[in-house]
Amino acid sequence: MADENSIELLKGVDLFSELSEDQLSQLESLVITNEYGRDETIILEKDESTRALFLIASGEVKVYVTGTDGKETILSLLSRGDSFGEMSLIDGEPRSASVKAVQPTKVLIIRREHFLQLLKTTPELAAGLLVQMSRRLRNANRQIGSLATMSVYGRVAGTILSLMEDRGVRIHGRNGEMVTVIRNRPTQQQFAEMSGTTRETVSRVFSTLSRNGTISLMGKDLVISEESKLHELNSKD
Repeated sequence: MADENSIELLKGVDLFSELSEDQLSQLESLVITNEYGRDETIILEKDESTRALFLIASGEVKVYVTGTDGKETILSLLSRGDSFGEMSLIDGEPRSASVKAVQPTKVLIIRREHFLQLLKTTPELAAGLLVQMSRRLRNANRQIGSLATMSVYGRVAGTILSLMEDRGVRIHGRNGEMVTVIRNRPTQQQFAEMSGTTRETVSRVFSTLSRNGTISLMGKDLVISEESKLHELNSKD
């Protein structure tokens, strides 16, 4: 059974943004909740046992794949209002990636059979799902391209651009100019795992980007002042 705040969370999720109050209430009746501790695995890559949609009510998770050498590559970091598990939910295939809680995390879970039944009668939900899957595919294509062809500067720039698209907030900077802020930025180790490089390399790239005014670190936030420079780096071989 979902808690009393579930309906408010569902309302704010892009996937469900076109649903009516009655449809949201029907969806809420299907939701169950679960909680995970820091570093606890929620989904394992290639797992066939758990097919459900997960919606983050609080906390943060990382979605990652593990190479044959045991090295992890982070595909995305997700927080409140984000969802995961859509692919296996639709096609019934084993999980394509692992998901682990980065901090204590609470999730709302909708089982596959319940979601598919709702999908048949709710075309608005199908449209929202297509939009979300397309966005994920674009981000994955960008990341794959960066990892395959870019320098480390281009890879880190690509990671920042993806985070800007997912989590960036536009605000006025100190001098009145518009800048983009990524709140509670990933750690440098997480940046390294997202960019296919090392923490030391990320630190060096950040130092260079800070010196030339492209970015700045403000507490736990990452401020991007020169987005065009990131695009330029991300477009080079």
